[in-house]
Amino acid sequence: MGAQPARLKLLLQQRHLQTYGTFCREYDKAALAVDDDLKGTAPSRAQLYRWLSGELRGLPHPYHCRVLEKMFPGWTATQLFEHCPQDDGAEFAVTKISGLFDLIDTGLSEPGHAPSAWDPSNGRTQPPVAAQYAEADRKLLPAALSSYAGAGMSSVTKELGQGLLTLGKVRRLPSSEVESLARLAGNVVELELKIEIDVAGDGRAVLSYRHELLNMSNKPLTRLARELWFEHATGPLVIAPTAEAGHRVAVQRLHEAGSMVKFACQVSPPIRPGEVGVVGYTCEGGRFIDDHYWRQSLQRYTRHLTIRLRNRCGGQLSVWTAIEEHQDGSENSATEELM
Repeated sequence: MGAQPARLKLLLQQRHLQTYGTFCREYDKAALAVDDDLKGTAPSRAQLYRWLSGELRGLPHPYHCRVLEKMFPGWTATQLFEHCPQDDGAEFAVTKISGLFDLIDTGLSEPGHAPSAWDPSNGRTQPPVAAQYAEADRKLLPAALSSYAGAGMSSVTKELGQGLLTLGKVRRLPSSEVESLARLAGNVVELELKIEIDVAGDGRAVLSYRHELLNMSNKPLTRLARELWFEHATGPLVIAPTAEAGHRVAVQRLHEAGSMVKFACQVSPPIRPGEVGVVGYTCEGGRFIDDHYWRQSLQRYTRHLTIRLRNRCGGQLSVWTAIEEHQDGSENSATEELM
């Protein structure tokens, strides 16, 4: 029995790049993005045939690998040259992707359905999408992901599904996390919230925020409402946006009362459904004098929270606590979950 084709062959077929001429044109585009000197280094016709047939032993030259990884983000050269059965892509497309589209469509059509915890099961009976996805996440993603959405699904559902599956592949998210994010359709999700607190010797503090947001709702995200409060302040709190690629941020002050300010970050262009965008800003004017008390609330589903504290006041940080506050007003300690 002949060797199974390389995964590269099936990916090229899905993009309709299987002819030698079209492959070379796409290769040169990727080569220019890697290194200008690599333009024109595409393999010969015979060499490309060996690549795709699955008969190649090892990997091509390193510069070929660099260009191919640029052509297919999320795939390593080793994965591109793995043997791959011809029917892998079809099985993945029909059985696994459609389940995730169903979850997203449910979330958009049933507002407020999302689980109250990040754990996707949350004690509820759910279709075994994660198990199906885990079995297939090493296989091919079809060229037109949205074409596998069920009949009657909206264009927004298709856009969210395609964006989520691409995000999962490029960032190599575990299958369970891709499913968890699909179950949160209808919400804006914090993929990562980073907070840096720098306290000077006299207690003056500079806070830096970086929100990495995934818009899983059906509307563009144009503003992010926030508030900050300190027990002590040197004057009005100064909020300033930080430069981030892709989106500009303007700060709109809504309400001020002493050392507390409510404000909104206006995002331009808006973060579209299915898109990831970053909103960043800094705060100056707060001061830690005695208790070093500071409070941070999480207003949306948050995948990862990182808080970095630099204290230049001397002494040691000996105690830190965390409290989880629920919508019904109850509270429980979360200190044991701190890392």
